[in-house]
Amino acid sequence: MHARSTASRFLFISLVALGPACTKEDSHNVPSAPVASAPAPSAPTPSAPAPHAGVSASAPTGDSVSGTVVETMDAGGYTYARLDNGTQQVWVAGPETKLAVGTKIGAVSGTLMPGFRSNSLNRTFDQIYFIGSYPVAGGAPANPHTGSGGMTQVTPAVVDKIAPAAGGQTIAAVYAGKAGLTGKPVIVRGKVVKVNSGILGRNWIHLQDGTGAAGTNDLLITTDAAAAPAVLGNVVVARGTLVTDKDFGSGYKYDVLVEGATLAAQ
Repeated sequence: MHARSTASRFLFISLVALGPACTKEDSHNVPSAPVASAPAPSAPTPSAPAPHAGVSASAPTGDSVSGTVVETMDAGGYTYARLDNGTQQVWVAGPETKLAVGTKIGAVSGTLMPGFRSNSLNRTFDQIYFIGSYPVAGGAPANPHTGSGGMTQVTPAVVDKIAPAAGGQTIAAVYAGKAGLTGKPVIVRGKVVKVNSGILGRNWIHLQDGTGAAGTNDLLITTDAAAAPAVLGNVVVARGTLVTDKDFGSGYKYDVLVEGATLAAQ
């Protein structure tokens, strides 16, 4: 009896010493609840490219830009310049031109392209205006190299009515019948009033034929960037596919345009 009591006390002391390492659950091989691991850190969210130091993140309210050149560089047939107008700084790009820091650029119309990526510069501009030329203050162009690529644009005078090409339609008729013409080939004759060359892999050509009201009198035509760009003021016949509600991204969305067009003189 004494020996049994001693053995019982020894077993009790041993169990107490072992503590939680030997439990009823252990004897039945029941796994304990998994320990929650700390969540893996999430990948950082890529942020939009920041504007160049000193460049205002807000664009001018209109399409006209001007200012003094504070930085300039040439690449891919373009001259890029950072202009300071006294209240903010903006980037512009135009035909390759000899510019010097300190040159004053007079007011010039431009097309805003947000988030523009220049592969030749390996750089993304938060916003940049493409202009047709670099007019120095006073109106004279700033010695552009002739024949250089890039964007050219004008503010056209009123275009007289131009008869449609054989088998074609007026620009006003294309807008009016866009629902039934979407995805179909169209033929349009008009005067070239604006040209953007080699942007986003294509040429952007605006035609007017003297028909239509504001909003339906200007038709955008795109051609392959390798094609010879249209000449401002020429009357051409465009053949291509009508596309509606086209969104190229970066804020470039068009209700109506003609894509993959070929151009021929009238």
